[in-house]
Amino acid sequence: MSITASRFGSAPLLLDWSGIQTEINPARRAELHQHFDRMRVKLHDQVSGFYNAVTDSTLSAIDASESLASGFLSNSTFRHCVFIGIGGSSLGPLFLIDALKHRAKSPIQFHFFENPDPIDWTYRISKLNPAETLVCVVTKSGTTYETLSIFMLAYDWLKRVLGKTAANRHCVAITDPEKGELLEFARRESIATLPIAPSVGGRFSIFTPVGLFAGALAGLNMRELLTGGKKVRDYCEKATPEKNNFLTWAEALHSRSKTHGTHVMMPYTTPLRLLANWWVQLWAESLGKDGKGFTAVPALGAIDQHSMLQLLRDGPNDKVIWFINVSDFKIRVPIPPIDFKVKTFDLLEGQELGDLLTTEFRAIQKVMTNQKRPHLQLQIEELNEEALGSLFFSLSVLTAYMGEVMSVNPFDQPGVEEGKVYIREKLEQNKRDQHSKSDNADEGVHRLRLHRE
Repeated sequence: MSITASRFGSAPLLLDWSGIQTEINPARRAELHQHFDRMRVKLHDQVSGFYNAVTDSTLSAIDASESLASGFLSNSTFRHCVFIGIGGSSLGPLFLIDALKHRAKSPIQFHFFENPDPIDWTYRISKLNPAETLVCVVTKSGTTYETLSIFMLAYDWLKRVLGKTAANRHCVAITDPEKGELLEFARRESIATLPIAPSVGGRFSIFTPVGLFAGALAGLNMRELLTGGKKVRDYCEKATPEKNNFLTWAEALHSRSKTHGTHVMMPYTTPLRLLANWWVQLWAESLGKDGKGFTAVPALGAIDQHSMLQLLRDGPNDKVIWFINVSDFKIRVPIPPIDFKVKTFDLLEGQELGDLLTTEFRAIQKVMTNQKRPHLQLQIEELNEEALGSLFFSLSVLTAYMGEVMSVNPFDQPGVEEGKVYIREKLEQNKRDQHSKSDNADEGVHRLRLHRE
């Protein structure tokens, strides 16, 4: 079967997988039909809520997200947002806001705190004024160590300057709506909260307040983000097994899993560079189970033509390259003449930056084709909220289908949970050691007093 360029219904997204053409065995096709039927059921069940969040305002909490953001934006006091999260609680909104900063209509500057690093915390927080800062903390479980440690520091930072009552008004907690220690604290202190629906996993949570509140606070149109996802969802609901791009796409990658286990995502525009970071977690955490999965590697064109291209072209033929590009940058930046008539300068004069970047992308795509290196292309029409909604949703649905084809559960993360157990055990041991040192110190003081008496 020849695979060429395909669209996802009316979504502003094009998939060209001519670089990974796959002939599907007729016997395998019957099995794929079974995968399709099972996936249709799973996408509507209670473990993959992202799929319905783009059409269900209860799951997305879009109204509450926009309302709360509007309230903060109407208060000219707020100039900064310290956004605290890690993994699925930060990678999506971080990419969203960075990619669309040219469209943001809010004066608020975002500062994402993800890692409990003492140098990073001390340096960056010293540049901010608590009176001008909103603190948004995101953890679905309400017990994420990295996130809560930074939040405790930020909350204390606010409270010491503003007082407890004002500090509470400067905080937002995005978490599970029914349980969790962060929820308990927020309720006790009357801190504003937004829900992450229990059926939506963290790395799929961009269509909940995790992404929607952040985007609305940045002055972006989150209704359009949901529209982009909905258009892809409409396509999924109508596509038959034979014409479902996600099923065939997943099978094409799965058929190469033993020979091409490394996937490199290489957007060809700087605003999309963090899409690859978000995708790395989605792809790795969802599919890396039972000895299966792919090594996901982020890259950026044209920058990584100067660092990775030699390896991608002539190194081990064990990689699939995912190119992402924009068909219309909407901004024209011609290269001006500078009155220096030499070959390269003259060649560049009058060209546009966007055309140069597209030319480089096409050239590298041709290199991969000539070298028979498997690759695919995702193209959005322009950088806006609807296009990113389509990208987020498409990659999430592909991950779900990929898990089904590979026979792994793409919605759990047992390895991550095991790590949390060991972290808790060590933290508990550290706490016992602290108490022991404190008790020993008290005993030493008591003995000193007896000696003096």
